[in-house]
Amino acid sequence: MENCHSFTMRRLLTFMTVIFLAAALLGCSDPMVADVEAERREVTFMAEQELQRCRALVASQSRVLPPAQAADMESERRDLDRMVEQGRWSTLSGPRAEAFHPAP
Repeated sequence: MENCHSFTMRRLLTFMTVIFLAAALLGCSDPMVADVEAERREVTFMAEQELQRCRALVASQSRVLPPAQAADMESERRDLDRMVEQGRWSTLSGPRAEAFHPAP
């Protein structure tokens, strides 16, 4: 009798363990989780569409500088060309590395 009881308990525990593992590994289909996942996919899709639209808009626009900035850049370019023609091109490298002191 004791052998039969032990065998039945072992089978019952095995069955309960299998049910528990199946529920843990497969999960349960919670409708709230499904709703949140669907909303996340929708928001992701909308964000990707907006990003592609913005990229296409930026790519289609030609970049035109304001007249004052274009004039300043042209003046600076002429000054640099003049310095190169006069042989002062070595001073165009900017500040030396040892002169740079980062803020503490």
